[in-house]
Amino acid sequence: IKHFNLRANSSEQTYGLGIKEVWEIPKENFKPGFVQHTLGYPLQSGLMDKTFGGTFLYHQEPNLVLAGLVIGLDYANPYINPYQEFQRWKAHPEIKKHFEDGTCISYGARVLNEGGLHSLPKLTFPGGALLGCSAGFLNSVKIKGSHTALKSGMVAAEAVFDALTEGDVEPVAETFEVNPEEEIKEVTAFEDGMKDSWVHEELYEVRNCHEAFKWGLLPGLTYTGIAAHVMKGREPWTLSHSGRDADSTGEAKNYQPISYPSPDGVLTFDLLTNLQRSGTYHDDDQPAHLRIKPDL
Repeated sequence: IKHFNLRANSSEQTYGLGIKEVWEIPKENFKPGFVQHTLGYPLQSGLMDKTFGGTFLYHQEPNLVLAGLVIGLDYANPYINPYQEFQRWKAHPEIKKHFEDGTCISYGARVLNEGGLHSLPKLTFPGGALLGCSAGFLNSVKIKGSHTALKSGMVAAEAVFDALTEGDVEPVAETFEVNPEEEIKEVTAFEDGMKDSWVHEELYEVRNCHEAFKWGLLPGLTYTGIAAHVMKGREPWTLSHSGRDADSTGEAKNYQPISYPSPDGVLTFDLLTNLQRSGTYHDDDQPAHLRIKPDL
């Protein structure tokens, strides 16, 4: 993105961290089709709290509970520990009942790009394109991006196919070699196709919702309800995202440390215990993939 200056005409991307556990529960506790999304506890303690995020809890066949927390990484309080907030949420009386007599079988976490339409960079460059989550097609109101990612793949496939077949270039599938003299194409039709698709329409309708939570929980909820269900994106203004998430972090001296309860090993777990459930395995002598810049 930096090399081709793809973000020249778009806002900075804004991110969220999603944390999730999968539990097996007794059949008698299973509620087919149960879906629950929450705001408030534990991330927001008041109606004007500006910490962006919420939780989800689904019952999935045959006897699984999928539960998680998503928090915007632009939170100001440096003492917030997203993993510990998730564990604390599970201990709420209305939440922990879903896990009774169950077993946690899987854990995972990932970063979400939540900037939406404002933060979409230029999608194409010579010889390549940005699709799905690499571009940022997540609908943060739905907490869903698989449908838009799939659509971007379809549109890209059609655009690339047209670009490769419109000339007299012999297909690599027939020659089994790349012609070094062949022009490297930029398939700009992909971005045009995305703008003409229902993906653009869907993201346009909720383009301002995330930014509205900068005013607080209640204003954000009010704006999102009106924008998503009444205005459908027809408001004649844009709430652009500016600045990096990291710039929102406040100084520790202005906040009180948070005391999180110790894990009980039954409902709540320490991070290393859950990491073993993530399916992430490395050889003991595997080189570290993280590199620290010399100037840091």
